[in-house]
Amino acid sequence: MMGSEKGMALVLTLLIMAMITAMTVEFVYGVYTTNAGLYNWREAQKLSFAAKSGISLATKIMSENQNRYSYTYPGSIEMPVENILKGFSGKVVIRVSDENGKFNVNSLVWPNGTTNETAFDSFILLLKNLNLDENIAYWVADWIDGDLEPRRRDSEEGVKNDYLDSVDELLLVRGMDARAYDKISPLVTVYGIGQIYNNLININTASRAVIMSLDDNITEALAERVINYRAFEPFNRVSDLVKVAGFEGPLGQSLMNKIVVKASNFRITSVAEEDRIKRIIECVVVVKGNAFLIAYWQET
Repeated sequence: MMGSEKGMALVLTLLIMAMITAMTVEFVYGVYTTNAGLYNWREAQKLSFAAKSGISLATKIMSENQNRYSYTYPGSIEMPVENILKGFSGKVVIRVSDENGKFNVNSLVWPNGTTNETAFDSFILLLKNLNLDENIAYWVADWIDGDLEPRRRDSEEGVKNDYLDSVDELLLVRGMDARAYDKISPLVTVYGIGQIYNNLININTASRAVIMSLDDNITEALAERVINYRAFEPFNRVSDLVKVAGFEGPLGQSLMNKIVVKASNFRITSVAEEDRIKRIIECVVVVKGNAFLIAYWQET
């Protein structure tokens, strides 16, 4: 009987010890995770401030360049920044790119809902040069316009009937699969110069495919001449395009109302990283006189 009681006491003692041990481990783990969470939160806040400082610095540099130069060139710049914040030992990388060197998909439709034939023809050319389905132009136009009249069969089904807010929205458009999106997304924008529906292309920063979309008489060789010319001497005025061989005649003159040499919409990406923790801010700024307005902001 005495042995049985001792055995029971031993079992209870071991059970209590196990419970205490479990509670201790849980408490220690809770303290650890709390401290780790606080550390990560503190680091994330610091990285966020660093990334925002990168955006501020990029905007300052852009403002100086906008006042100094009559043109925007090159199409993008990337620069590492050191010592951007006191006590921050990580690195910040800033990238600024011109949105107006791209085709504006919102330009396909005028505010009254009718098709902008000039922009529409350019978009058809862009799709053709990328070996993509030309029907995408009709589907995007129906996605934007406010009427219920389809340009293609079933192209009004599930549409937005408004301008696109971001390029990613193209993935919702009929006919735009992942392959087509990957091809076209680097070449298009949703930001126009002055108005959302304007499609003025910055000839100083446009890619070969976008330059070729301006007119069906622009061959790959002619587009390459534009790229080579501006690398040597950026276009200061729209009329400077006629200095490029092949554009001195009617072709060059026909482009005068389709191009600009200076951008007003810029995409800025600021990446702050320290101790393998990263913060990324991507935004689009619009130049309005001497002011820079935020049109898009995403922080991850």
